[in-house]
Amino acid sequence: MSSPTAPSCLRPEHLTAPSLQWQNATPISRRFDDVYFTRDQGFEEAEYVFLTHNQLPDRWLNWSERRAFVVGETGFGTGLNFLLAQKKFLDSAPATARLHWISTELLPLTVEDLEQAHSHWPQLSDEAKRLREAYPLPISGFHRLQIHPRITLDLLLGDATTNLQQLHARVDAWCLDGFAPSKNPEMWTTELFHALARSSHAQTTFATFTSAGLVKRGLQDAGFEVRKVPGFGRKREMLCGQYQGEVHPLTSQAAFSLPAPQSAQKIAVIGAGLAGLSTAFALTKKGCQVDVYEAEEIASGGSGNRQGVLYIKLAASNTPASRFYLAGLEFSRRWLEKRDPTQSLWRATGVLQLAHSAEEAQRQARFLEVFDLPSALVRPVDAREASDLAETRIHHSGLFYPRAGWVRPHALCQQLAKLDHQMRVFTQHPIEQLEYDPVNQGWQVTSGTQTSFYDQVVLASGHAMTQLEQTAWLPIKPIRGQVTLLPTQGHPLTSPNTVVCGTGYITPPLEDQLSFGATFDLHQIDCELREEDHLANLTMLDATLPDLLDISDMDLSQLRGRAGLRCSSPDYLPLVGPAPQAEAWQQADPQGSGHTTPLHYPGLWINTGHGSRGLASIPLSAELLASEILGDPLPLETSLLEHLNPARFILRALKRRQKTASLSPD
Repeated sequence: MSSPTAPSCLRPEHLTAPSLQWQNATPISRRFDDVYFTRDQGFEEAEYVFLTHNQLPDRWLNWSERRAFVVGETGFGTGLNFLLAQKKFLDSAPATARLHWISTELLPLTVEDLEQAHSHWPQLSDEAKRLREAYPLPISGFHRLQIHPRITLDLLLGDATTNLQQLHARVDAWCLDGFAPSKNPEMWTTELFHALARSSHAQTTFATFTSAGLVKRGLQDAGFEVRKVPGFGRKREMLCGQYQGEVHPLTSQAAFSLPAPQSAQKIAVIGAGLAGLSTAFALTKKGCQVDVYEAEEIASGGSGNRQGVLYIKLAASNTPASRFYLAGLEFSRRWLEKRDPTQSLWRATGVLQLAHSAEEAQRQARFLEVFDLPSALVRPVDAREASDLAETRIHHSGLFYPRAGWVRPHALCQQLAKLDHQMRVFTQHPIEQLEYDPVNQGWQVTSGTQTSFYDQVVLASGHAMTQLEQTAWLPIKPIRGQVTLLPTQGHPLTSPNTVVCGTGYITPPLEDQLSFGATFDLHQIDCELREEDHLANLTMLDATLPDLLDISDMDLSQLRGRAGLRCSSPDYLPLVGPAPQAEAWQQADPQGSGHTTPLHYPGLWINTGHGSRGLASIPLSAELLASEILGDPLPLETSLLEHLNPARFILRALKRRQKTASLSPD
């Protein structure tokens, strides 16, 4: 039976914590009148029901595939099953094996409640601490957490069925651990069972503590073989079994389906900016050997600024872009905390997004009406509070993002290039030719007189990608931007203490320099500094922070700065995914029906078009691309993937052609 159609775009919402009653360190849900785990034997029950009856330790012992072993869970609760699985996996699996745990939760516990519950299991204290340190804000949607170098957790917060319908993953084992069907029948539904089936394959197993008839029948109807076996402790019976039904496609549109995973032992990444190096780093963390080629020097393009802003501008409606950048902001913050816990390369100073015009004030007001998000993520501030946060006078109200801030992108790129011995970076190595070798099923990459063979190739060189035959069609555009650097000597600047965004941005001073800008020029691609751009940046600075300094007698010729080219797409979302064969795709669908079977270059991938918000989009995009290449679960819901897939522009053009043809007279 086919799985239900998933919604087009989920709405991010602030989820409430459960109302708990405590018996010592055991939490009981007031809403469902049920315990989160057996009071005295929760550890033993979790091991018996979920690990033993999914044969997980034995399966992990012999796991040799490059992709991660994937476990899906309904009902994360206190995280007990995951904590236990972490320990058992690291004890039993080969050193190269990876575990990917996916879990759903409608009412996420607070970190404080988790800590109290985790005190039950001192033998899992290390695993519990790692979980609490990575725990996300209670916002509905997908949250990818890197718990351990070999262990990834995807927390799908919100309705279990809705999120699982949006999951792009093949699950090896299911742990069905929600509250009892008699207490929470709304979760154990036909739709849920078919969502489980949609992500299952022929070797997928399941185990659950319950033996309720509705669960048994629901799983059987969805294609699972179901067995009753002795339960744990006082429970007479439980259910376990294996999937025997049809293997469903993971995407609703064939045009956006991904190619089957192929060899990924050795990969070339073209471009040593933040997009390329982040992708290379994500691939090395999954066990690949990566060579990075750069035509000039590391971070010589748009990633070369001293300071950049980690920020997002959420739309007043629930758009795919808002959904993506919200996920990206939170992922980037966690990613930066892992890379640089001392915050030498970034700083979570917060970002003020000012209502600098009546139109922007109205837009922010509509945003606050539409979205209910935690104040720890974003909150409204009046002009007085904005002035207090920045420690300089501000005339406008706005939105404050406490978890955002600024980053040193050039220094970050330098660090990424040195973090992993499985990554080599070759500067001054422009790519002259890229040719697929059908015999060896890989790519010949030619730079100068040197040609090397790679299983797969990732193109992340910004607008320079249009110089290659395979990606000359890409609708990306360079946008020139100039940043001004002002020495603070002679200007006793101690503020702003947070990033301030209006018509431009101003970052807190760094190493005796104030950075602000940036200009936005679609018509020029040279990177020479211009006095008129310095003047435009100074005018923006004075309008945004009028008390910061006197700009009336500034000598523009003495100002320093940097001009670079952002790479952007027509819809201002990045292009992340397999590289389509544009001409072949259009020839295969000359009538523009929009139902094209995807035609991709085997083993060729794209990561570009991040524009001015790359710090909030690149780390998540790199993780997405590495997951696609390795066949791991994807960190975003399927409804967002088509909005990032490079083929979207081809498909839109075909649909426009079809519409034009239908309107033409015979």
